[in-house]
Amino acid sequence: MKNETIELATLIAQKLAERLQENFSVMPTLTLAQCADQLGISQEKVRELCMTGELPHIKLNKLYRIKPSDINNYLNKHYVH
Repeated sequence: MKNETIELATLIAQKLAERLQENFSVMPTLTLAQCADQLGISQEKVRELCMTGELPHIKLNKLYRIKPSDINNYLNKHYVH
């Protein structure tokens, strides 16, 4: 019974730590170059996808930032079976 209580307390502590980290962590983003590298296309093509609205992005002044999840969503949307 004592081991089960310790395991449960450890699990609760891990879940709480994960939740706290989610609240205080910065969303990961990629640069145009990093995104282009991941997709195997040019930075200009990535910029074009952003400008046409095909690829969601964050624009800070002239700098583009793309969430990895948006790259995955873009790929899934264009996946041909």
